[in-house]
Amino acid sequence: MPAAETLSGALRALSDETRLRMLSLLAQAELSVGELARCLGTGQSRVSNHLKILRDLGWLGERHEGSFTFCRLQLPQGPMQALWSALQPSMAGLSQREADQARLAIVLAERADSRAFFDRVAGDWDVIGSDFEQGTGRLEALTCLLDPDLVVADIGCGTGYLTAALGRRVRRVVCVDPSAAMLDQARTKLATLPCELEFREGSMQALPLSDGEVHAACAHMVLHHLPQARPGLAELARVVRPGGAVVCVELLPHHETWMHESMADTRLGLDPHELLAEMRYVGLQDCRHELISDRYVVESPAGRRIRLPLFLACARRAA
Repeated sequence: MPAAETLSGALRALSDETRLRMLSLLAQAELSVGELARCLGTGQSRVSNHLKILRDLGWLGERHEGSFTFCRLQLPQGPMQALWSALQPSMAGLSQREADQARLAIVLAERADSRAFFDRVAGDWDVIGSDFEQGTGRLEALTCLLDPDLVVADIGCGTGYLTAALGRRVRRVVCVDPSAAMLDQARTKLATLPCELEFREGSMQALPLSDGEVHAACAHMVLHHLPQARPGLAELARVVRPGGAVVCVELLPHHETWMHESMADTRLGLDPHELLAEMRYVGLQDCRHELISDRYVVESPAGRRIRLPLFLACARRAA
C-alpha cells in the first residue's frame, strides 16, 4: 500500500475519540479486552470492533492466554511513530481522560492485590500451592543450567530414569548397567532423546569407561547394592576428568530388611558421613551431602507403602 494511502487510512482510524482513548490507555499498560472495556466504561463487543480497526492499522500488539486476549500499543516503524508523537499533546484534552485514568488505576490496583493474597497465604503455601502431579519441574529447571557440551555417565541407569532428564540438556550420556535387560528397556524408552546415547553393560566396580572419559558421573540409587561403597566410588573418580563431578543419590539407613531379598539391596541404606569419608579416601575433593525432600516409595510384601528418606552426596575429582 502506498505511503500516502496508509497515512490517509491511519488518519481516518484516529479520527474517532474512542480509539484515541483506547490507544492512550494501551500506551500505559497491557490490558485484556475486558479490562479495556472497564477502563472505557463501555461494552466488550464495542471495544472489539474498535480493536479490529486498530489491528488492521498495525497499531495493536496482542498476546493470548487461554480465552483471554491482552492488547498493547505497538507502533509500526516509519511515519506512524511520528504521527503518534504528534498526537500525544492532544491526549490530555480528551473529554473522558480523567474518568479513563481513574478506572485504569482501579484495574491496575486489583492486579496488585494478588500480591496481598500471596502475603496472606505465605505461611501455608507449601501445603496449598506446592503440590505437583509428577514433581519433575524443579529437576527440569535445574538441568537447564548444565553446559550443553557435557558428557555424562549414568551409572546403574536401569531403564533410564535419570538419563531421561539429562538427555535433553547435554551432548552425550553413557548409560551403564550390569543388566542387559535393563539396558534394552532403556534403549526403547530413551530412543527419542536428542543427545548422543551409548549403552554399555558393566558393573560399578569395573566400569566400562576409560580414564577421564566423562565430565560427570551420576550414581542414582546404586551404592546400596554393593557390599562396600569404596570400590564403586574409586571407579567413579577414575572415569571423570580432572575437576569433574561425582554425584550420588542414596537411601538413608533404614530397617526394611525385606528389601534384601525383594529389592536385591545389599545394604539397608548408607550413612552420609561415612560415604563422604569414603569419597575423600578415593581422592575426591569438595565432598558434601544434603538431605533431599524426595522419598523413595516402595510397597512391602505385606502391602505397606514405605516412604524412605534420601540424601545427595557430591564431590569433584582434583583438578
